[in-house]
Amino acid sequence: MDDQNGSTPKRFMWDVASQMTETLHWPTRTNGQPKTILFFIPGNPGIVTYYKEFLEEIYQKSARSLEIYGVSHLGHSIGAHALTSQNPDKCYSLQEQIDHKINCLDLLKEMNPSDTQFILMGHSAGAYISTEVLKERQNHGITRLIALFPTLREIALTPNGIKISRLVSVVPTFLLSGAAHVVSLIPNYIRESLLGIVTGQSGDSLNITAHELLHGIVIKNVLHMAAYEMEMIKELDYDFYNAHVNKFIIYYSKNDGWAPLDHYNHIKEKFPNEPEHTTYMAEQVSKWIEKDCISAAVQE
Repeated sequence: MDDQNGSTPKRFMWDVASQMTETLHWPTRTNGQPKTILFFIPGNPGIVTYYKEFLEEIYQKSARSLEIYGVSHLGHSIGAHALTSQNPDKCYSLQEQIDHKINCLDLLKEMNPSDTQFILMGHSAGAYISTEVLKERQNHGITRLIALFPTLREIALTPNGIKISRLVSVVPTFLLSGAAHVVSLIPNYIRESLLGIVTGQSGDSLNITAHELLHGIVIKNVLHMAAYEMEMIKELDYDFYNAHVNKFIIYYSKNDGWAPLDHYNHIKEKFPNEPEHTTYMAEQVSKWIEKDCISAAVQE
């Protein structure tokens, strides 16, 4: 199943409810069974390899008992999409992505001892998906939900939401996905050089954009999911947040077009004491996780 030996992360196709899922896995570094598993859900585009360096840093800074799984969204990985779908043009809704992540968590729960604790961590739309997973699996031993630059409410009214809505209203999806397909046919060196100039990316990020993102079906799924995000991500479910607010850690940025400052202010107004907020990233995340790993060890 794994394509590497001895190094982290392991990258493989994971069969989740008959859906081949691109997965990154960092195994526990202790002899005993892991007591804490971090399950990471990406934003949109939902290509988990974009987050490899970030998750690797968390892994190296965290307790050796921590295990990490990160998965790509359905249809956002060209290899997994080709292996899974009898319909190569299939696009997945936001609800289907949520159901897929619930299935992932169910499988992790089944694979591990009953006392295993879980931390959900999501970026952008992945944070919203994480909250929906928690809603449906409140008895699965989820001790923490870390939301990074989260799109938890009124995404269509954010600066980036307005831009995307205007774009897809003017340019048909099939033209955008068709353009991505044409770009994917350009020789690798030329494609990477052009994209580096246009996007300012370099290194792994540029490589992922050039070779994993820019495929017609992937772009089609990215836009399809974004359209559902605009429709589904509206107001907060305040009763749910009040019931679970002690599990949340929310990280905002001052200049995020998907999770603007007024969203941070709204959360602080509604929940003045919780959830915890901070202005650090991978190092701080590892500290949060360390607390949960220590807690799990004490309860053992």
